[in-house]
Amino acid sequence: MHRLPLFFALFLPALLHPARIASNCRPLPPPFYGYSFISPRILDPRLPGANLYVDFEALEEYYKKKGDLQVKDNLEEWEERFCGVPDIRDISYVVYQASIGGLEQLRTAMRSRSASVGYELEDNTFARYLLRNKCEETVDYLIFAKECEPYVVAHKPWEKSQTMYGLMQKLVTRGLREFRRTESHYIRLRYAYQILRLAHYSKQYEQVLKLHDELMPQIDNDPSVVEYWIMGHRAGALQALGRNAEAAYLFSRVFEHCPGKRETAYRSFRIKNDEEWKQCLLLCQSDHERAVLYAIRANMPDSRLLVEMKNIYSLDPSSPFLGLLLIQEMKKLERELLGLGFNDKRALNKRYYNVPGPDAGARLVGLQQFITQVLAEGLVADEALWRLSHAYLYLVAGNIPDANKALQDARRVVSGKMLKEQLEVFALALKISSYEAVNDSMENEIGYIRQYDPIYFRYEDFTDFTDDKLAQLFQQAGYPGKAFLMHHPLRSLKPNPSLDILDELIAICNDTTRTKLENELVMQGDSTFINELIDMRATYFMSRYEFEAALETLKRMDRVQWDNYGVFNPFVERLNDCVRCRLPDTVTVYNKGELLEQMLDMEYRARAGTERSDLLYYRLGLAVYNMTYFSYSWKAMDYYRSGASLSVENLKNGDGVIPGPRFPFGNREQFDCSRARFYFEKARIVTNDPNLAARATFMAAKCERNEYYANRWREGVVQTFDNFDLLIQNYSDTEFFLRAIQECKYLQAYATR
Repeated sequence: MHRLPLFFALFLPALLHPARIASNCRPLPPPFYGYSFISPRILDPRLPGANLYVDFEALEEYYKKKGDLQVKDNLEEWEERFCGVPDIRDISYVVYQASIGGLEQLRTAMRSRSASVGYELEDNTFARYLLRNKCEETVDYLIFAKECEPYVVAHKPWEKSQTMYGLMQKLVTRGLREFRRTESHYIRLRYAYQILRLAHYSKQYEQVLKLHDELMPQIDNDPSVVEYWIMGHRAGALQALGRNAEAAYLFSRVFEHCPGKRETAYRSFRIKNDEEWKQCLLLCQSDHERAVLYAIRANMPDSRLLVEMKNIYSLDPSSPFLGLLLIQEMKKLERELLGLGFNDKRALNKRYYNVPGPDAGARLVGLQQFITQVLAEGLVADEALWRLSHAYLYLVAGNIPDANKALQDARRVVSGKMLKEQLEVFALALKISSYEAVNDSMENEIGYIRQYDPIYFRYEDFTDFTDDKLAQLFQQAGYPGKAFLMHHPLRSLKPNPSLDILDELIAICNDTTRTKLENELVMQGDSTFINELIDMRATYFMSRYEFEAALETLKRMDRVQWDNYGVFNPFVERLNDCVRCRLPDTVTVYNKGELLEQMLDMEYRARAGTERSDLLYYRLGLAVYNMTYFSYSWKAMDYYRSGASLSVENLKNGDGVIPGPRFPFGNREQFDCSRARFYFEKARIVTNDPNLAARATFMAAKCERNEYYANRWREGVVQTFDNFDLLIQNYSDTEFFLRAIQECKYLQAYATR
C-alpha cells in the first residue's frame, strides 16, 4: 500500500469534475421531447408563405429544390416574353453569367454584318434569338443591368462610401436617359426597376418615390413580376421615411403575389402601433386584402392566433391562410398537450421550455369551438382538413370518445391520398391512446402493429409514443420489467439490476404462451435472452454476498454456458491495488459458477476447522476484496466501473449508487469491503502464523481505508488506522512487514510519523 491510491481518491474527482466557470457559457438544455403526427403532406407547399407559417422539414426541402424563386420567376418571365423559343438555361447564362464584354460583342454583331457574336455566346440560343431579331434595346438593358449589379448585390448595399453613392447616382441619370429612348415598354419596366433599386440602395428615399411616380405612368406593360420588385423598393423607401402604414400595405401585396420576394416582404412588414394598423387597413381595396394583413400579423411573435383566424374568417372564409394557421396552431397544441399523461419527459419540458404553457388548455378549447362554428356554417372549401383537425384536437386533449366520433365524421368527407393517410395516422394514434388496461389482446394487437403496420413505421414518433404509453400501463399494472424494456435495452439494467425486473423477465422467457409483444421484447434471434438475465440475477446476489442464492440462480442455466459470462481468478495476492492488471498466464481461471462453488466449499471447510481455516479465510478475503470496486476482478460482481464514482459529490446518496444520465437506475458500485474485512480479521484471529496474520492485517487495513473513501462525504467522518497500528505493534518483525514497508510508501510514512 502506498501514497498513490489515497492521492487519486482525494484529487482525481476534482480533476474529472472541475469547478463551474463563471461565464456566459451554460450547459445546453435537454432536447424537447414530444410527439407529432401531423404530416407535411397534409399541406400544399405552393400555398403562399407555407414554409413561413408551418415548420416542416419537407416544406424546407421543397423550397430548396425550387432554388432561388426570384431567379426562377425572372427566367420564366424572360422565356415567356420571347415566346419560349430560347432555352431557359441559355437565358440564365446571358442574364446572370455572361460578361459585359460578351454582351457588347453581341451588340456589335447586331450593328455590323462583318462582326461575329464571339466565342462566349456563339452557341447560346438566347443570344442567337436577340441577334436574329435585332433586339438591341434588350442587349443595351442587359449591359446596363450588369453595370448596376456591383452596387446592389456584390456589396452590402447599406455599407457604401460616398464615392460609391456618387457613382450610383450617375447610373441613375444614365438609366433615365436609356429609359426615355427605349421603345419597348417591357424593357422600360426593367429600366425602372434598376433605377429605383439604385436610388433605394443609395438611400435617396424621396427620389425613389419621385422616380416611381414619374416613370410608372410612362409604362404600358402586361402584368409582370418586375412590378412587385419595384413595389418592394417603393415600400422600403416609404418605411425608411417613417410612412409605416403605406409601406406595410405594399409589403402585404408583394407577400401575397410575388413568391420570389415573399419572405423579404414578410420580414420587412412592420407596424408599430394600433393607429398605424388602422391606417393600413384603410388602404386595403377589399376584404381579401385586409384578410392578408391579418394573416401576416398572425404569424408575428406573441400574436393571438385564434383572434387573427377569426378576423380572417369574417373577412374571407376562403382564404388559404386559414388552413395554414389552423395547422400551425394544431402543431403548437400537439407539442404542448399530446400524450401529456404518459410523456415521461414532461417535467423536463416544463422546466426548460415551459411546456405546456398556462393557457394551452384554454387555447385548445377556443380552437375547438371555432372549428365547430366553421364546420356548422360550411363556408370553407377544405371541409375535410377542418374535420380531421376537429378529431385530432379531441385526441390531443385526451378526449377519446369524442375523438372517435369526430374521426368517423371525418371519414365521410376525406378524399385524396394525402388526407386519407393523415386520417389513418390520427386513427392509429387514437387507438394507441385508447388502451386503458394490460391484457393479452392488447399486447397481441400492439405486437402486430409494431411489426407490420406501415403507418407505424412511416411516422417515427409512433415508437416513442407507443413505448411511453405502454410503459405507463405496465408500471400501473405491476409489470416493471416490461415497463423497463419500453424505454431501455436490457444492457441498461446491468449497472444496477433490479430483482423484480429480472424475475418478471425470466418468467416471461419461460412462458410458452407469450404474447406477440412479449415475444418481441425478449427474443434475440431464435432464442430468448434468459441466460443474460440469469447471469445478471446471479451477479446481483454476488454483489450482496448472497453466494448460495447466486449459485442456485446460475444453475438455472446450462453449465456449459457459464464461461460465456466471464472467467476470473480473484485469489491472486497483490500488495498494491490495480484495477486493470492482467493475471499471470499460469493461474487457473474460473467462471462465476465455478468461483461460487469454490468459495462456498472453502467457507464450509473453514468453518468445519478440519484443515487450515486461517489460510481458507485469508483466501476468501482476497477473493471478495479483489471482486470489489478497488481491485482487478471487479467485473465478477459488477458490469460497469467509473473512476469518477469516488468523488464526494457522487457519494452523497450514501447507497453506493452513482446517478448518471446513461443509466436509468444509476450505477451501483461495489464499494462495500466489509465482508472481505470480516474474512481477513477471522484469518488473523485463528492463525498461528505471524506472517499470515501480518498479511491479513495489511489487507484489513486496505478495507479500512476504502471504508473511509466511500464514507468521507459524511460529516464528522475521519480516517482511522486501527489495522496499521495493529500491524506495526504486533507484526513489525515479520518477513511480510519488511517487504510491505519498503514497497508501500504510505505505510512507511505512517510508521515513521
